[in-house]
Amino acid sequence: MGAPLMGSLSIGSPVRAQSWADIGDYSSLLRQAGTQTLVAKDCPSGLLGAFHAGRNALLLCSNNLQDDPAQVWTVLAHESAHVMQHCQQGPLLPDHEIGSALAQIEKQSMSSFQELRLYHQSQRRDEIEARLVQGLPMAEVKALFRGFCGNRLKRGAPKSTPAAGLGDG
Repeated sequence: MGAPLMGSLSIGSPVRAQSWADIGDYSSLLRQAGTQTLVAKDCPSGLLGAFHAGRNALLLCSNNLQDDPAQVWTVLAHESAHVMQHCQQGPLLPDHEIGSALAQIEKQSMSSFQELRLYHQSQRRDEIEARLVQGLPMAEVKALFRGFCGNRLKRGAPKSTPAAGLGDG
């Protein structure tokens, strides 16, 4: 059973990751749920991250990201929304909340809203949800992840590729 996504929207400035420790803590939570976290230094230009459902692997592209925990957090939160969709085996939002989600994304970031046009219709809903999640405060993203993927959390987390080039604290 998933967590409510639209009901968790906050007013005001969201608290994003402030340190590499925040990034590491959330990455550990992803690994505890069985999602491999990888960092690549050779992604195509413009690609910041990706999620491969078949391999249950989340990728961050260090060659295209600034050495800034806030930017890395945004990409990590976005890609983790795709992990949540994978855990849910479908969308995070009910159909009737998509319009409200679009309005929220437009308020958060006009460029993020406009980028949605670049996606094929078959991918648009997933991207709407991911962009909504990337704009939420860190604590809410973690709570959503626990709500959507909590049944996958386990004690022993698989190893992760070191976050070379992204800083270590």
